[in-house]
Amino acid sequence: MKAEKAILDHGADLVASGYKIAAHRERVLSYLRGEAIFPVCLELDLTSRCSRACRDCPSTRASEHWQVTREFVERLFAVLGGNVPGLLLTGGEPTISPLLPFTLGHARASGFREIAVVTNGSHLDRDDVREALLAHASTIRVSLYDWEEKVFSGSESIFQHLQALRRRIDAGAGSLRIGVSALTSTARLQRLRPLVQAAAGAGVHWLYFHPRCRHWDRGRPQPEEQTGVLEEIARLREEFSAEIEIEVSSQRYQALPLNFSSYHAAHFMLVVGADRKNYLGAEVKYQPDFVAADLGDAPGNGFLWEPARLQRIAAHDSARYRALGSRHRGVLYNDFIERLKRHDPGAEGILAAPPAFRFPFIL
Repeated sequence: MKAEKAILDHGADLVASGYKIAAHRERVLSYLRGEAIFPVCLELDLTSRCSRACRDCPSTRASEHWQVTREFVERLFAVLGGNVPGLLLTGGEPTISPLLPFTLGHARASGFREIAVVTNGSHLDRDDVREALLAHASTIRVSLYDWEEKVFSGSESIFQHLQALRRRIDAGAGSLRIGVSALTSTARLQRLRPLVQAAAGAGVHWLYFHPRCRHWDRGRPQPEEQTGVLEEIARLREEFSAEIEIEVSSQRYQALPLNFSSYHAAHFMLVVGADRKNYLGAEVKYQPDFVAADLGDAPGNGFLWEPARLQRIAAHDSARYRALGSRHRGVLYNDFIERLKRHDPGAEGILAAPPAFRFPFIL
């Protein structure tokens, strides 16, 4: 397929891909045999609050907010630590949570191998945040999603924070990798180059583009017009190859049919909101009809395999999944696993010899 050729032609290690789950071949094969597996990655919101107000963000629209407790984090890590190798801290904005330094340190002590933090970057000048990231995190991804009216819409200070952080890394303060992500559309096409230039100038290691979707407020996301975006990214990738790594998941831009009989990705990627509920995927977080399990104050050892949770996961197929149009990573994983279930030669070929992935445990 065209999408498979696009990924296999990309020489650099990939940060994001609809095939990233193939990096965990033995776990995928166990799942296909009907065996119980631990997830590869835990995606956890420390808080649903945020210090910015990006359009269409669930945190911006929410009428109620939550934050997890230290006791909840300790219990969850006790259940998953050592068995789940990846941790992705999101929100809301995780850097405004007083639990961030504790959570990062406790995650390392609990056996998580790769730890990523998704942040808006506004608080990277705080000593407690910066030192905790340098000491314990594998990577951060700064999401620049509110550059609607201007190219950066206040992001100049964020790039200054990133430049200072990069100087600390280069001076030997840690091995943290700095990433930036931004949304694309045809309307934003001329803004991509200045963004790449600013990110490269700040010492950002990698830059990830993905399509902006509309109708998040209706729970039925659909990508905005993306004509010319992949071509422009290809030009920028070649031009700035010596300065910054530019990443894009081409499958998210292709209008290929997606089919799955169950939300398979929920067995590999455990998404837990600050309300302590497990959601099917990141694209439906805080939507009540996509709750797979309510973990309460103290998640039990066997909650992953409780029959009610498994039934809820199995009930969501592509024909009825209203967030299908997001082409989010979980949706793409579902389609890939479904193809493996059908013994599709293209999918089996990728599973047998997957591309190289950066941060393979951060699905």
